[in-house]
Amino acid sequence: MGAVLSGRDALVVLPTGYGKSLIYQATAPLLERPTVVVSPLISLMRDQERKLAERRVPVVRIDSTLRAAARRQALRRLEKGGSLIVLTTPETLESLAGSVFSEVRPALLCVDEAHCISEWGHDFRPSYLRLGALRKPLGDPVVLALTATATPRVRADIVERLQMKHTVEVLAPPHRKNLRLSAEVVWGDDKITRAAKLIRRLPRPGIVYCSTTKAVDQVASALGRARIPSARYHGKMKATERASSQRKFMKPSRRLVMVATSAFGMGIDKPNIRYILHYQVPGSLEQYVQEAGRAGRDGKRSQCVLLFDPNDLRIQEHLQDRSRSSAAQVRRVVEALVAWVDEDKAVKPKELAMSAGVPVTVARSVSAQLEELGLLEMVRRGEYAGSASTRRIRSGAKDLAARLEVRRIQDARNLRAIADYAETEECRSAFIRRHFGEARPPKCGLCDNCQKSKRRR
Repeated sequence: MGAVLSGRDALVVLPTGYGKSLIYQATAPLLERPTVVVSPLISLMRDQERKLAERRVPVVRIDSTLRAAARRQALRRLEKGGSLIVLTTPETLESLAGSVFSEVRPALLCVDEAHCISEWGHDFRPSYLRLGALRKPLGDPVVLALTATATPRVRADIVERLQMKHTVEVLAPPHRKNLRLSAEVVWGDDKITRAAKLIRRLPRPGIVYCSTTKAVDQVASALGRARIPSARYHGKMKATERASSQRKFMKPSRRLVMVATSAFGMGIDKPNIRYILHYQVPGSLEQYVQEAGRAGRDGKRSQCVLLFDPNDLRIQEHLQDRSRSSAAQVRRVVEALVAWVDEDKAVKPKELAMSAGVPVTVARSVSAQLEELGLLEMVRRGEYAGSASTRRIRSGAKDLAARLEVRRIQDARNLRAIADYAETEECRSAFIRRHFGEARPPKCGLCDNCQKSKRRR
């Protein structure tokens, strides 16, 4: 807070439940111009908007889901300026950065869940890559980046991409003394039996995380047959079904088991979640810590259990391959771009995707990365034109291919780290803290491995 109020950029990495949001919520009323908060999920923004309004904090939300009348009302309030929290997405901020946001010159640009810049920007949220470039048209506001998990590499990526200067870093290890970490290696068909036994024994409410929608449905069905109160949540369900499941789980009086993919949970503020059970491994230790950290926000003892089947690593490898642009796709997009540039025409990602025969997400991602390399420029909203020769654009494809290879290697390292965590015999908390850059972390004395060590003595 002191850094922000004195005009310094700040990167804050604190565990879930440590009050990161309070930093901008408490400072915003003290600033004479608006505070813009960029969030990755609209559902998260809606929840924040409701809670701030209940506390009579001036707040507006501006995103693609607003109806025309509500959007006009929010923009009119923003135009008035003054002390105000503006909740928005990176895409909406980018689309309005040259107009109303520039005119009010926000005092603070806060990027919530800032690790998304590094994890999501390249692949399906290119607007995250351009947040740093928006500082100038916004009047160079102070930047506050918030996240619960970031390795030294990700921290450096956040600082670089947000163009942060003389940054104050506030860091705490990803450790909460009320969370008991444990992991079991369970193979194949034994897993559903073991999960059912654990879920029967563990106090509710709890969350069971699965990597696939198929696994969510299977586990939810098994719980239903066992008459364990449960709900499910994944991206293939209708929006109304997902909303209904979330409402049931969030009711203070309900003690359900939520079976979900990673689509559920970011920004969930339910303090009495007693356990997080990972039925399948997530894609990285960072993701595991983010999700496990949703337990026990009331400070009471809670369980974080990982069931590890080495075969599940192949599921994550498949999911990562689907989310990444391939080298062949990059080449097709670049060749299609060269054809448009040769004709001196601007092109939208949708048109580019059709020309190259790739998904729109791939065309958008490649375009954003070529823009980052200075080879393309966005001449109008969502429309690109060449800013270099076709020869240089073609050579840019080699740079992108090299980046893809670096990310593929990093993905493999991330999966190896979560496998090593599952199989380690040392203190699990110390293992995680060292992964996030702490040189000599202490033992927690609480995890399953620490408890086994005590029994052996």
